[in-house]
Amino acid sequence: MTTEKAGSERWLIASYRPTAMFSLRMTHATSKGGKTLLVPTPYAVKLALIDACFRLHASDEGYAHAARVYEMIKARKIRFCPPEHCVVQQTFIKIKQQEKNAPRGIFASNIAYREFCYFSGDLAVALDINGLEEVDRLYLTELFPRVNYLGKRGSFMQFISCQTWEGPLPRGYTCPESEADIANGGYASTNYLDDFSEALVQDKDGFERINSYSGKPSSLKYRALVRTLLPYRQVSSGKHFTYYKRLPG
Repeated sequence: MTTEKAGSERWLIASYRPTAMFSLRMTHATSKGGKTLLVPTPYAVKLALIDACFRLHASDEGYAHAARVYEMIKARKIRFCPPEHCVVQQTFIKIKQQEKNAPRGIFASNIAYREFCYFSGDLAVALDINGLEEVDRLYLTELFPRVNYLGKRGSFMQFISCQTWEGPLPRGYTCPESEADIANGGYASTNYLDDFSEALVQDKDGFERINSYSGKPSSLKYRALVRTLLPYRQVSSGKHFTYYKRLPG
C-alpha cells in the first residue's frame, strides 16, 4: 500500500531525448494547415502508455493490461518540461488528397502547411502517481521505456531514465492556466493541449471509446482542450522559423 499523506504530490518523471523532428497539431486543426504544438499532449502520452502494453505482453494478454492501465491513468495529471531550445520550422509540403466527389481511391496532388520542431535538450514527462499502489508504479516504469515516439508518427524519442519525484514539480514544467501561479512568472507561451475529457473518464465504456477496433462510436466530446502555460519564451523569428528558449528554472 502507498504511504503518502493526503494532499501530497508524487510524480513519476520519464526523460526522453528527441531524435527526430517533432510535430503534433491541435485536435481541431485541418489537414491542410495548423501550427504545431510545442510539447506533446496528456492525451498522446496516455495513449502511448496504453499502446506500450501491447509491446510488453503477448497479444492475448495485452488487451487486459491495456484496459487496466487506462483505468489507472485516465484521470491523472501529466506535465511536461520541454527541451531547453526549440526551433519551429515553417514550410509547405506536397500531399495526396482525395478530391471532392472523386471516385474512392482517386487522389490528386495538393499542398499543405506544416510546422516541425527541432529540439535541443531532453523532454521530461511527469505523471501524477499520488495514491497509486507501488506495484502499479513499478508497472508504469516498465511501460515508459517502450514509448518511442510522442506526437505524429515519426516524432521519435529515445528513452533516457525514469524516476520518482516527491512534492511539487520544480519550475520549468507546463501547467494549466487555471492552476498556474502566474504572479511568480515562469511562463511566456501558451498551447491548447488535449486530454481525456470528464465525459470519457466517467463513461463506463471509456476504454472502448479510444479503441479503434471496438465499434464503439467516439467523438470530440471525449477530448478536453486545456489552455496550458509553457515555460518557453520566443527569442527570434524569421521567414521560415521561430526560435524558443526555455525560461530558467
